[in-house]
Amino acid sequence: MNQGAKIVSESIIGNDFRTVFVAGKAYTVYPPTVHKLAGAISHLSDVQEADNLREVLLSLGESEAYSKALSWLIAGDESLSEELGKGTYEENVNALDEALSMIDSKVFLKAVSLARNVSLLAAKPRL
Repeated sequence: MNQGAKIVSESIIGNDFRTVFVAGKAYTVYPPTVHKLAGAISHLSDVQEADNLREVLLSLGESEAYSKALSWLIAGDESLSEELGKGTYEENVNALDEALSMIDSKVFLKAVSLARNVSLLAAKPRL
């Protein structure tokens, strides 16, 4: 079976998920919807450009943005951010990297770039 057919069939039967571990607890992450992705990106829009997704995520430094973004990808809101914030910096970055690996990184980077551009447009007064 080719990779595309495998992805579609796993999606239909619900086998397309990842399990991530933060602060000794396991969380199931399903491929992000537009709603979940938008929520996560709103916390990650300050990332810098880099060669790969992991370096992009690490560009924020130690930040609570990771736990908030991860909460969006798991629960679709910030309800888990405090709990996820108890995990280490590395655990949160690894979990985000794993969760975002379910989408094409180019799509994610483009979405982050668009969020950054929109925030700049909203913040700059028009002359």
